[in-house]
Amino acid sequence: MTSAAPGQSPWITEFLSGNAHELHQSEMPPAQRCVRLHSLTRPAVVLGSAQVAGSRLGSSEKLAVVAAEVLEQFGCDLAVRRSGGGAVWLSPGDQCWVDIWLPAGDPLWRSDVGQSSWWLGECWAEALAETSQLAAQPVVHRGPLLHRDLAEVACFAGLGPGEVTVDQKKIVGISQRRSRLGARFQCVVYTHWDPKPLLEVLQSCYPQTAAGTEFGHSLGDALNSGVLAVQVAPAEQVAPAPSGVTAERQILDALLASLPR
Repeated sequence: MTSAAPGQSPWITEFLSGNAHELHQSEMPPAQRCVRLHSLTRPAVVLGSAQVAGSRLGSSEKLAVVAAEVLEQFGCDLAVRRSGGGAVWLSPGDQCWVDIWLPAGDPLWRSDVGQSSWWLGECWAEALAETSQLAAQPVVHRGPLLHRDLAEVACFAGLGPGEVTVDQKKIVGISQRRSRLGARFQCVVYTHWDPKPLLEVLQSCYPQTAAGTEFGHSLGDALNSGVLAVQVAPAEQVAPAPSGVTAERQILDALLASLPR
């Protein structure tokens, strides 16, 4: 874990490792801007905070039972985050998962939730244009949530304000949790994408997502054709870096360089 020195970036930078539940339960320093890179120790499907109610996961006891079933059947954890939106698939080495903490009252703070993540989307677009091999310029979505019904089930099946696309394919997902202390933006950029594990777990938890249903077909199409994994340029083409630098660290470094000072 490292922090900014006087005269350097005003962002604290942290590095955490653990399973999805542990990482989502970790708190962030409330009084200062913070960027945290998460490294997973095992794969997980992470549900949004509103996804438990109204499903067969509708209580902590039921969630524990279903989580055990998912672990046994699919070999991955089932976790719940505190921010909203739909489920995401996380697996060691397959994504760059970064949380951003912005204290209330910060100059970047926006009271309008629909606009509150635009600045962050711009930072992501700049970072990925700099460090990744993209066929077109990244675009920040500044409109309302698109495909709400699908997005409420799987984050990357929809497109929300501040999220980023390339050729109409989503490359950055952002969920947000706000409190009187500030806002926590939870961001995922995939470096490898396979929707099959996520779809299998969702189908076991939510009958309406079954492949034979119209909704399940739409969900599968969105996750198969509407998501783009980022191919990071070799480190020596971006900036001098030690050998063995991971793609997620390259992406993080580019994001840190793009954040407002």
